[in-house]
Amino acid sequence: LLTVKNGCVGCHTVDGSKLVGPSWLGIYGSTREFADGTSVVADDAYIIESIRDPKAHEVAGFSPSTMPPYTLTDAEIANIIAYLKTLK
Repeated sequence: LLTVKNGCVGCHTVDGSKLVGPSWLGIYGSTREFADGTSVVADDAYIIESIRDPKAHEVAGFSPSTMPPYTLTDAEIANIIAYLKTLK
């Protein structure tokens, strides 16, 4: 599974509990609040940017410097997004 291979589940849970990074449970379509007071809906574009440039936005309560940028194929990212959509 891609998320295991790349270490995603070492920092992100799928049950709502908080680890180093935010849980993936219910993340797709949710409003993400940033440390600077702005927010955005977690859609495909936001998730792609968060994977490729995790320092682009500092999610309130989490350090942006913790997640390394990943070089994944478009297909791998599409698979992650499809998986996130199932976590409700």
